[in-house]
Amino acid sequence: FYCTQIAAVVSQHSPKVDITARESSGTRENTIRMSKNELDIAMSEALVSYEAYRGIGRFKDKPIANHRLLWNSATTYMHWAVAQDSGVKTFEELSGKLFNPSTIGGGGEYITEKVFGLLGFTPKIYRAKLSDAAEAVKDGRIVGFSYNGTLPTPIFVEVHAFRPIRLLSLKEDQVKKVTETYPFFVRSVIPTNTYKDVPEAVTVGLYSNFVANKEIPDDVVYEVVKTFWKHLPEIAKAFSLVANTKPEETILNATAPLHKGALKYYREIGLKIPKEAIPPEAQ
Repeated sequence: FYCTQIAAVVSQHSPKVDITARESSGTRENTIRMSKNELDIAMSEALVSYEAYRGIGRFKDKPIANHRLLWNSATTYMHWAVAQDSGVKTFEELSGKLFNPSTIGGGGEYITEKVFGLLGFTPKIYRAKLSDAAEAVKDGRIVGFSYNGTLPTPIFVEVHAFRPIRLLSLKEDQVKKVTETYPFFVRSVIPTNTYKDVPEAVTVGLYSNFVANKEIPDDVVYEVVKTFWKHLPEIAKAFSLVANTKPEETILNATAPLHKGALKYYREIGLKIPKEAIPPEAQ
């Protein structure tokens, strides 16, 4: 809905630009297809952009040099949940207990492995699809499960209604270690009562973002970015989580260089651009 609304709004208010939204299997596929000139603009996320541009992680030795950032929008929230009656109250208490790191092959699983490995959390890993993991929590075969999503995430609402959950919370020094080691993460808080009677949890999240092939003309990208910010309230009607997004968040949390057209817009509105966010072709 978010992408379709962006396409409709930009196309309506920018006569020079016509965007068609198409469904895909996810941000990693989008980034790979964009590198092959199969897509012009794509939805991605901070972690994917960080690794793709640098040729590390899941893009090891295969850097995508034409990857350029347009804007960051809403963050996702990493949920690490356990059944309340499991007795587990901290990450350290997961040691040796069956725990699902998120759906097999998904972004949440990748995040869990990075964070748990860095911080030394050692559950016994239970690999499963998200729906199967949820059933395993419900019937007590595992203590908990994970997912990286927006708020509230339906699967946690469902499980919580059947078997109350607890959200595990990171300590501030742990958040600092994670965000310093992996700059694509940001500190996030899941507020109290996001899930009925569940206290707030400090976690990490990722900005979703929109990226473009650097070969897309600067004037086209400028028009798209300008229209996105100018008509953000209209776009937010389809995806309310972006309603309070600010251009400054893109500049402060850029995990790939800006497209030259986007760079022009952000400079035009008076933002100071860090050197690492300026693309090679604009330096």
